[in-house]
Amino acid sequence: MYSKIQKEICGYAREKVQKLFIAHPVPAHNFDHISRVRNWAVKIATSEGANIFLCELAAWLHDIGRVEEKNGGPCHHKLSYEMCRRWFRQDAVFKSLSDKEKLIILYSIRNHWNDMANDYDVAWILRDADKIDGYGRAGVRRALEGCRGGDIIHLDLRLCIYTMGYLKTAVAKKIVRDRKLAEPIKKLNVRVLKKQVESVKL
Repeated sequence: MYSKIQKEICGYAREKVQKLFIAHPVPAHNFDHISRVRNWAVKIATSEGANIFLCELAAWLHDIGRVEEKNGGPCHHKLSYEMCRRWFRQDAVFKSLSDKEKLIILYSIRNHWNDMANDYDVAWILRDADKIDGYGRAGVRRALEGCRGGDIIHLDLRLCIYTMGYLKTAVAKKIVRDRKLAEPIKKLNVRVLKKQVESVKL
């Protein structure tokens, strides 16, 4: 499926990202999340007949900017894009990527939140893979960890429910439907909203 060089690049990226997140843990967007997104991306790319190597590599790299994200600062997708650009320039392993391959990966990372960014199939495959990990039991765990039980959790859950309507690939829609991944998110959202209902007084 992959050439020897492609295997080396993916293995190197996986190890580099794992070390990065061990050194700089991030709630809800840890290496486990990235690994699951990688698995979904490979599954979707296989079904779509897309470039599996580029989809996998984009998945490994898509959230690296989370380690630099701060309140009020640039969003993680922009930081991930900038970090990835630096890695492409500095790491000898990535030198064997063509300029076109680098451009596709950078575009996909920069726009992995943007449902209108459809110039390359890698971009929408990465988006679908990332969305899927926000659903099901994994999504519930991530929502609870990311919001740490705060009042904004229902906004995160509502966003997850909303994004289901923007899944692009047939296989991603089928995964969510067949595995009933929407149900845990919807149930938790109802529980959270009921708990947050408060009396109002003048």
